[in-house]
Amino acid sequence: MARPTPPRRPPAPATPPEPKVTGAPQRRRAGRAAGQPLPRTPRTAQGAAPVPGRGSATRPAARDRAPERPRGAERTRVADLAGARRARRWRPGRRTAVVLAVLVVLAVLAGWVLLASPWLRVATVRTQGVERTDAAVVQRVVDGERGVPLARVSARSLASRLEELPLVESVDVTRSWPSTLVVTVRERQAVAAVPSTSGGVDLVDGAGNVLVHEDRAPAGVPTLDVDVAAAGDRALQAAIAVNASLSSELRARVTSISATGPEAVVLHLAEGPTVVWGDDSRPERKAEVLLRMLSEEAVASAASVDVTAPDAPAVTP
Repeated sequence: MARPTPPRRPPAPATPPEPKVTGAPQRRRAGRAAGQPLPRTPRTAQGAAPVPGRGSATRPAARDRAPERPRGAERTRVADLAGARRARRWRPGRRTAVVLAVLVVLAVLAGWVLLASPWLRVATVRTQGVERTDAAVVQRVVDGERGVPLARVSARSLASRLEELPLVESVDVTRSWPSTLVVTVRERQAVAAVPSTSGGVDLVDGAGNVLVHEDRAPAGVPTLDVDVAAAGDRALQAAIAVNASLSSELRARVTSISATGPEAVVLHLAEGPTVVWGDDSRPERKAEVLLRMLSEEAVASAASVDVTAPDAPAVTP
């Protein structure tokens, strides 16, 4: 028995393909086509809508976005800001101006105290080393500095005025604050006494400069017995040079020095032989040989000793 054929169902209407949604405009068009109401998207206070899929973050509306600046302009702006910051950093402020003003005032005040105030003026002058020089003459020279500001005293000028005195070799001037000037005088030392035609002796230094006239030679200063008219100036200079080169030990035993020429200098001892010295060469060697020979009894009682050639001395009994 044949089964009855079931009635055919009408074919189901074809479901239209869903539109491909890729963005907000496409979603709105698809909703309108399906007859669904579109939800209203809340706007933010600045007029920007939330971006789907990114939480509550918002993107500013196109009309509210600031225009992008070119990279060159941004670099220029950064450089300008850095330059302004440096200029602001190095610009002297009010505090720097005050400090500079205070420093200027202090410098002016210090200059006035040193150069014009009555507190740092010379009130006392102390002299040292004056022995044979006339103290009254020295005092008159240094008294001219009294009342002068101590900082304005010219030590070189004062020393040069005192060095014009015959017996003064050099002068040292120092300041002792607040009001004392110390003048130290070094006098020329007389190394020999030269008999004078008018009587007495002239004391001379190692260079032959006459320092002072005395009635007789002081103790420890030998007399130069040189006839300048007959022997000449060179003989006197040779005698002075020999006397200046003698050691203190040997000079203490010499009473006088004579010379008939520049190469014929003779020493006269207080006790012992006459010493033929010769010229003024090799004084240290001659003095060494002479002192060693004088220590021998035979030489000490001799008439003369010749050390003209110190490496081959000769003794005259």
